Amino acid sequence: YKKVANKIRPVATTLPEAFRIKRHYPEDPLTGLKDVPKIAPPFVPTAKFTIERHAALDIHTSTFLTPDEIALAVTVLANNENALAWNELEKGRFRNDYFDPVVIPTIEHVPWAQKTIPIAPGILPEVIDLLKEKIAAGVYETSDASYRSGWFVVKKKN
Repeated sequence: YKKVANKIRPVATTLPEAFRIKRHYPEDPLTGLKDVPKIAPPFVPTAKFTIERHAALDIHTSTFLTPDEIALAVTVLANNENALAWNELEKGRFRNDYFDPVVIPTIEHVPWAQKTIPIAPGILPEVIDLLKEKIAAGVYETSDASYRSGWFVVKKKN
């Protein structure tokens, strides 16, 4: 809970031109795409889009799409399997030649350091493994900043 006196108010200003995100197009991103066939061929498993992953999508039970549309959707997914991620390590990032790294402008202020709620010793190894997985996937990165935001861990029931 935060008192009204401690409320953080945004600063009214405009974003300097140096901090605006600029998109670049070093090549046409659509050049490598395969044509979509009029009639979809039968599903052929690939290295990444396997039979198990195809079954996990569970789109064959859909009543929204016709069987031909489902087969076509599966063909498009198989042709573009590099766009699919089945775990954190397979997720991609924006290429730096298309998007510059984001720089966030700040104003002079005192960095905050919030206290965190202690992690239960019973789930601590799982939390450490999860953090290592996120760091390996590039979702989290190490920092030596003066800031520390509070967070807490709750184990899901699933």
